[in-house]
Amino acid sequence: MSEPKLHALLVADIGSVMTHVWLVDAVDGETRLIGHSEAPCGLAPAEDPKSAIFEAARHIEGQTGRRLIDNGVLIMPKNAEGQGIDSIVVCSSTAGLMGLVIAAIAGDISARSAQRAARATYTHVLQTITLDDAARQEQIGVIGDSGLTWIERQVQSLLGVRPDAVLIVGGIEGGAQEALVRLAHIIGLASLNIQVDTQGQQMRNIARRPVIFAGNSQARDRVAAALADRADLIITDNIRPTLDVECLEPVRREIVRLYDRLMMPRLARISALTRVPARASCDAAGVMTRFIAEQTRSSVLTLDVGGMSTTAHLCSQERYSPVVLGGVGIGYGVGAVLARRGVEAIRRWLPFPISERDLVHWLLNKMLRPHIPPLTREDLLIEHAVAREALSCVLEALLDERPDATYDRVFIGGGVFRHAPHPGLTTLTVLDALQPASKESTMALDLHLDALGLINACGVLAFSEPDAALTLFERDLMHNSPLATVVTTLGEGRAGELAVEAELRVEGGATHTVRVAHGEIARLNLSPGRYGTLTLRPAAGVRIGRNAPGAEVSSDLAAIHGSALGVVIDARGRPLRLPKDAQARQQALWSWLMALGIEREPLPYPALDSVVEASLPVLTAPVITSPSLRPSESHPTTETPVTISSIESDLAKLRQTVEEPKRRGLFRRK
Repeated sequence: MSEPKLHALLVADIGSVMTHVWLVDAVDGETRLIGHSEAPCGLAPAEDPKSAIFEAARHIEGQTGRRLIDNGVLIMPKNAEGQGIDSIVVCSSTAGLMGLVIAAIAGDISARSAQRAARATYTHVLQTITLDDAARQEQIGVIGDSGLTWIERQVQSLLGVRPDAVLIVGGIEGGAQEALVRLAHIIGLASLNIQVDTQGQQMRNIARRPVIFAGNSQARDRVAAALADRADLIITDNIRPTLDVECLEPVRREIVRLYDRLMMPRLARISALTRVPARASCDAAGVMTRFIAEQTRSSVLTLDVGGMSTTAHLCSQERYSPVVLGGVGIGYGVGAVLARRGVEAIRRWLPFPISERDLVHWLLNKMLRPHIPPLTREDLLIEHAVAREALSCVLEALLDERPDATYDRVFIGGGVFRHAPHPGLTTLTVLDALQPASKESTMALDLHLDALGLINACGVLAFSEPDAALTLFERDLMHNSPLATVVTTLGEGRAGELAVEAELRVEGGATHTVRVAHGEIARLNLSPGRYGTLTLRPAAGVRIGRNAPGAEVSSDLAAIHGSALGVVIDARGRPLRLPKDAQARQQALWSWLMALGIEREPLPYPALDSVVEASLPVLTAPVITSPSLRPSESHPTTETPVTISSIESDLAKLRQTVEEPKRRGLFRRK
């Protein structure tokens, strides 16, 4: 059997803010990473992806001395002199959000399952219709201002939203049928578009759209009849065959297929560059999550905070769960984070004074110009505060489906983390949002930072070049990603009292010891390429994993692998509670930054509850001009409402003042 031919490939991941490009080629008989670069996207990356790809390719030319472009055209195939590439492979998150309408019988059962299924890719649920809501309104005698019935109002609303697709769910097997037929009739009525021509004659047009039916299988024929000639019906397994069984995977597959068929063709200009279809970036990450779990025989969670979307993919307990929150991100998606979480939820992570209004202006300014990197320490801390809340959004959605989720490896991606000036800042941000607890089989958590963005690169290669994806994963991704090994103590205690003593014996080196009090976080250095044995001696009432409170725990000999940050001991408690007192919270936040080596000097900011006449450094001077920074002293919560109308109003004002954006567990079981 002949060896598979190795190709020189240019892999591109087109995002809303940045485009990442990797050059891979054969080295000693296997595919390896040759060069990597990134370039800012234009204002409409889906319409003009070529410019960013070519700019990144030119950077790679400078890195490697290898010509990839000649007279404005990619050199393909690779020539005898070793210049150029054989092909280009592309994934993207910029094809747009697929508008979806959910029609369900019960809002708290079938509609909730449909919401979970819809998060399989970049979707936006425009409207949810539930018949139990109709029954409640009829029971209390709710009549619309126009005098229309509930059905007439739903049809009128659907005519306004114009979804790309509809998902009909509800009815356990052998259960309701009439309700599903009623929902189908509503969807069918909404497909009619009556217009009047110049002669005054009525014209009836039918806007056929895809409709996925994932309800009671016994109602399929009647639903199909109700939608005859008015929809492209796709029938799949019942999403809720019984009240206590949820069947999401078949529906998710159909939603992903619809996205590929309806939305990915918007990237038509990419087809001129590549011989294989472009893939959604979230699909690439999902493929790699499952692959990593299989290869490492561990439970894997991958997280990514992008400019316009935030994703989580979990593969554990023989189940795979994707959560894709389109429109929620660190760039153009900042507004959605602000609306979902509230300004106080973001401000609570900041150790410096800033008013609510000034923080909102900073965030909206970031929405306008997401390409500009943080210019000051304050900018950086605000970005990571937003990243915490974006991650909290996606993790809440994940735990809604998998409340018992466990994982022992976490892979972290996204420009906000890749470009962090210190690995401790990425670690702290993720731990604050994730709040991992050592429970059941997980006693230590391995954090990996995808510093080169190779998860998406390997994932998109897996569809057409699986051998290249495998060697790239083994040789380049896994060797360059270890960030930290995290141990979390479980048990309550007074702040300042000893929680655990940790001892790390480095193979061929010294032994390091650290005492960590309740409310503190600490680290033990273990450089990449080194190995160590970790011993934990918790205080009475404090336990590690499933061990008894106070029981000493040791890792296997040399089981701890070195990483960028080493070993992190988190004794801050679960759930993580920030101090209610403003000054105590400020001191705690700064002490955690110092503990992980992110900051080395004492707190440089005035107290949070003091009056400070100062201007927070921002992206541009015209947006914030010498504000008085006096924050509220009330303790923030994560559910503070922020109205979209106020955000839009502020955004409109801002546009007038700113320029155009130029291993399983490491410890022995006891």
